[in-house]
Amino acid sequence: MSKFVIKDQVDRSIYASFNILSQLAFFFNFKVKKLIAKNAAYKDRHLGQSCYILGTGPSINNLNDSDIEKLKTEIIFGVNSLYKAPRLNAIVPSYYSLFDNYYWDPNSDFRFAFKEIAELYDPQPIFLTNYVAKASIDELGLDQQSLFLYSKLYPIKSIDTDLSRNMHITMNVVSTTILAAIYMGFKEIYLLGCDYNSFATPKTMHCYDDSDEFLEDPEGRLAFLLKFYHLTTEFHYLIAKLAKKRGVKVVNLTEGSLLDAYPRGNISNVLGRS
Repeated sequence: MSKFVIKDQVDRSIYASFNILSQLAFFFNFKVKKLIAKNAAYKDRHLGQSCYILGTGPSINNLNDSDIEKLKTEIIFGVNSLYKAPRLNAIVPSYYSLFDNYYWDPNSDFRFAFKEIAELYDPQPIFLTNYVAKASIDELGLDQQSLFLYSKLYPIKSIDTDLSRNMHITMNVVSTTILAAIYMGFKEIYLLGCDYNSFATPKTMHCYDDSDEFLEDPEGRLAFLLKFYHLTTEFHYLIAKLAKKRGVKVVNLTEGSLLDAYPRGNISNVLGRS
């Protein structure tokens, strides 16, 4: 038997044990259970509808004026620092996902992103974020709806979408947002700005000026990215399998994207651009 197969089997056993402990910890965390149980109100809220998840890859800047004008009438999920992209100022997301740790780190300026996003858009988008971020949102005095997620399970052979329970870890904001969209009942989910290639190019990583953002130390950065993308890609495959099983159409409209878990499409055809 291959040493890689043996390692994979050992890893799966460890993850299975970890998941048992995770479920036990969740079972006794009554405060968190009460908080995330409120997410059940969003189950099938958008049954049969379509949505767009806008990533922060540089390709998002290739959207033309016609694309942007038509996207203004669609249900949009923004993620991370998308609000910093000047090209998309006219698009108001209905939902906004923030799942990186520094967004709720009390010692990080990034925690003010919640307030900046709330003040930028009218109407204010509904946040999707980690349950730990509730303290930061409360501290900033934000009075708006939010979905707080608890994600402590490691995906082994499958992945699920129940936002009102202990969820699977995805390590990627777009992945978690896709799961949330499936939970909300969307039947067509389109991805834009999901270039998925920061490990393959020395060019800019985002659709906005990221010079003031924390970036990994160049030494060892490639190794980190390759390991990260390996894991998140495996999770995307599980999400694609789940979507197919539930009859949900997830299409990657990002030109040049290396993410191959989902069928590819052309934005011209989807938005009906002439």
